[in-house]
Amino acid sequence: MGWRPEALVFDFDGVLADTEPLHWKSWAALLLHHGVCLRWEDYCRFGRGVNDERMLESLPQLASRPSIVAQLKEHFESRRQTVREWCAERSPINAPTVKMLKSLGGFRLGLVTGSNRDDVEPVLRAAGIHGCFDALVFTEEVGRHKPDPAPYILVRKTLGVETGIAFEDSDSGMVSASAAGFSAVRVADPSQLPKIVERALAAV
Repeated sequence: MGWRPEALVFDFDGVLADTEPLHWKSWAALLLHHGVCLRWEDYCRFGRGVNDERMLESLPQLASRPSIVAQLKEHFESRRQTVREWCAERSPINAPTVKMLKSLGGFRLGLVTGSNRDDVEPVLRAAGIHGCFDALVFTEEVGRHKPDPAPYILVRKTLGVETGIAFEDSDSGMVSASAAGFSAVRVADPSQLPKIVERALAAV
């Protein structure tokens, strides 16, 4: 083996957890009340890897309707609560991913997410993997979010490493991780994460 990564860092939504369809479903229902049809393809382009406010401001359907954006911001918490309830009913983290994380004891592990702590930690604890991570960075802990490198710079400092491999599902996450000095690996489907991690480690 050649270069050994100092750390492995994971995004949450769409990487560790199959939550992106849940976020899309909750947004689609909310937007429909305002006459906006949010397709899955639209959400993938504008909603993955960014916080709620940035997603709304990026949607072409809302570009000329700032009053609706202002109204929707009042529903951020209720939308998040809906997703939390869905995650409590059925864990969005699959068993192979849990097993994989528990097998990585030889690495420093980090999590960098654009979601809030109270949305993510209960899911990690319910899956029994919260203790696997040496550092967790949530959206409220940084002033600038993906694609800015700030979240990954913070996890790098907290882990006490200079570099590592980051697993991301969005363009903004890939840019953020790369700009902070991580080798970024794309995860198109969270069900494939264990195999993707295995391949990434076999390649170094």
